[in-house]
Amino acid sequence: MDNERSTPGPGEPGWPPRPSVQQSPEQASEASSAQPPEQPVQPPSIPPQPPPAYAGPQPPGGGQPPRRRGPSALVTGVIILLVVFGLGLAAFIGLVLVVGAVMDQDSPALSMGDKVGVVMVQGVIMSGGRGLPLFGGPAGSRAIMSDLRAAKRDESVKAVVLYINSPGGSAAAAEGIYKEVAALADEKPVIAAMDDVAASGGLYVACAADKILANGATMTGSIGVIMSAIAYYGLMEKIGVEDTTIAAGNYKDIGSPFRPMRDDEKKLLEGLVQDVYDQFVDAVAEGRDMDRKEVLKLADGRIFTGRQAMELGLVDEIGSYYDAIMLAAKEGKIEGTPKLKIYGGPEGVWGELFGAGEISPLFSRHQAVPLTGPMLLEPYTYNSLLIQQSLPVR
Repeated sequence: MDNERSTPGPGEPGWPPRPSVQQSPEQASEASSAQPPEQPVQPPSIPPQPPPAYAGPQPPGGGQPPRRRGPSALVTGVIILLVVFGLGLAAFIGLVLVVGAVMDQDSPALSMGDKVGVVMVQGVIMSGGRGLPLFGGPAGSRAIMSDLRAAKRDESVKAVVLYINSPGGSAAAAEGIYKEVAALADEKPVIAAMDDVAASGGLYVACAADKILANGATMTGSIGVIMSAIAYYGLMEKIGVEDTTIAAGNYKDIGSPFRPMRDDEKKLLEGLVQDVYDQFVDAVAEGRDMDRKEVLKLADGRIFTGRQAMELGLVDEIGSYYDAIMLAAKEGKIEGTPKLKIYGGPEGVWGELFGAGEISPLFSRHQAVPLTGPMLLEPYTYNSLLIQQSLPVR
């Protein structure tokens, strides 16, 4: 019987064979009852379906339309903070002006009634406009002349104090301010108040006022004119540098630092300096009502104290800034304590609101100026004076 499976022998798989056990009907029934019942068939889980595709008009190139994004929360917050800060600053400035008007401070722009105007001439006198609006700075001659004209137009300003703390500067700028002060003095009383320094060009502009007050220790005088130039052609020869200048006109390169100055060139420049010097002397003689010969005795460039200048006729009285204010109020027939209107203060918005000298010395209204200052004819020469002003006082 080939189809029948043979019983495995020793050593073969399935050895030894297990004896078959015959189950009785009772045992089979018990075995079937011991098995767990069949579980019901669960339906297959269906994964979530994506939302239906966009059915509207498709943009060029296909795909979903771009999502619109609004401004981020950070940008919105910054904008809100800037708006709030601007409104708060405007409200604070308005409050300062109102308080100044009520308390009769030095800058009551909103106050009513007659006032004494104050025009400031501080630092080196030079051409130019206004300083920085926020932190201020010395005003140029164009800005000072504009302040003088504004004071002349203002009907509430009955008199003007010309506050001077300057070592001088550009001859042309000083002459321009002098003429505007003289025009103002023809219509309203003008009192010049000299502070630390009012020398050279500072004295020039003061002479157009009706009266001049100075402190006893004020440095003034320095009636004279200077023109300077630097020549370094000798140094160029030593280091082997050669200059090639082509000029049409015999005097076109006059004062060139690349060559020695000729005698005829020196004579020409001396004539220029002498002419400006004569204008300076004439202005002092006319403004101070002095004989020109008497002015020439003082016009050798020397400086004087305020007390010495009063003895020589260059100053009318010894007094402070507030003495000049009271004198201007008297000349302008203002009764009681005068209100002030300050034009062109160098402190800027920062100094007017917070007091620049108390917050930071960098923007202090008390500027360091040299004791003397020349009347200068060329613009680049007073750069050294500007540098000296920027250095801290030691």
